Amino acid sequence: EPFTHRPLQILKYETAAMRRRVAELVAEQRYDLVHLDMLHLAGYMDVVGGTPVVLAQHNVEATILRRRAETDTHLLRRAYLRYQQAKLARYEARACRRAARVVAVSDVDASELQRMSGRGDIAVVPNGVDTGYFDLPQAAVRAGRLVFVGAFTWFPNQDAVAYFCERILPLVQAQVPEAHLTVVGRQPDTAAVRRLAALPGVELAGLLEDIRPTVAEAAVYVVPLRIGGGTRLKILDALSLSKAIVSTSVGCEGLEVTHGLDILVADEPAEFAARIVELLRQPQAAAELGRRGRETAVSRYDWSRVAQGLMAVYRQAARAGRLPASAAARARPRLARTAAAIGAAMGLAGAAMMLIADA
Repeated sequence: EPFTHRPLQILKYETAAMRRRVAELVAEQRYDLVHLDMLHLAGYMDVVGGTPVVLAQHNVEATILRRRAETDTHLLRRAYLRYQQAKLARYEARACRRAARVVAVSDVDASELQRMSGRGDIAVVPNGVDTGYFDLPQAAVRAGRLVFVGAFTWFPNQDAVAYFCERILPLVQAQVPEAHLTVVGRQPDTAAVRRLAALPGVELAGLLEDIRPTVAEAAVYVVPLRIGGGTRLKILDALSLSKAIVSTSVGCEGLEVTHGLDILVADEPAEFAARIVELLRQPQAAAELGRRGRETAVSRYDWSRVAQGLMAVYRQAARAGRLPASAAARARPRLARTAAAIGAAMGLAGAAMMLIADA
C-alpha cells in the first residue's frame, strides 16, 4: 500500500501549512537530525530531505487499535476498527523502516516493532519522570479515596473509568462503604461523562493545574486500563508520589515493576477490588508499597538517567547523516542539552517535532 495512503489516526495531524513550514525550515539551514515524537508525524519524513530522522514511538499504535477492537461489542464498529488497525499496522511498519533510528519506550514495544518492521536495531529509551517535582512532604491520606488520572479525550481512559465504576467500585464499596473514586483529567461534557458523574461515590475533578495535592491525599491510585500501549506516565507519576498502586497488566505493561513489591496487579474485577480493599484496610502496607514504588521511580525512571539513553540515539542518528568529525564534535554539547529537553517534552501529551541543527 503506498505510504501516502494515511490511516485516519494519522490524517488529522497532517496539514499543508505544516508541510510548507517544515520544508521552509529544512531549506533555510542544514540540520543534524529531526526528532519526530510519535508516529502521527511520520508523514513529514517526505519533506525533510536526507536529514536523519529519529522516530520516537510512545506506543505501538496498531496494538492500541487492536485492543480497542477486541473490547468493542458493536459488530460493525469492531469490523471497521479492525480494518483501520490493519491499515495502521502497515503504515507503522513502513515508517519504522524509513527512519534512521526508532525509539521504543519498553522492551515489549521494541519486540513488537521489530516483528512488524523487520529491523533489529530498535532502541529502548523508557519514559521518565521528574522525581524531584513529585517529592512532596507526606500528606494526610483521605480515608477511602481512590484516584484515577487521565484525560477522557483518550478512549482507553474512557473505557478504564467506565469499567472500574461499573464492575469494580461496587465490589469495593460493598466491603468499604466510604470508598470513593476521584477522576482527574480533562472531561468533555458528553453523555458518557455525565452518566459517570451521576454514579454514587464518583467525583469528576476535571483538569487540575497541579495534580499532586489531590493524588497525594489518595489512599490508592488505580490504573484499570484494558486498552493501551507504550508505558503509562501516570504510573511513573504515582510511583514518584509514593502512592500505593493497583493496576491491570495492560496498565503497567512495559514498566520494570514487580507485583507485590512496588505495585499490585490484577486483571479480573473481583481480584482488582480485593487488592484495593486490602490496601484500604492496611494503611501501613499501602505506605510501604508506595515507599518501594518511589525507590523504583528514582533508580530507573528519573529523567537524568533517561536522557543519557536518548543522547546515545541522537549520536547514532547524527553519524548516520555522515557529519564531518569537526561538526560532530561541536554538536555533542548541544545534543546533550537537547536530549534532556526532549526527554522532558516526551512526558507531555501530543505529538511534537524537533529539528536539531549544528550551531
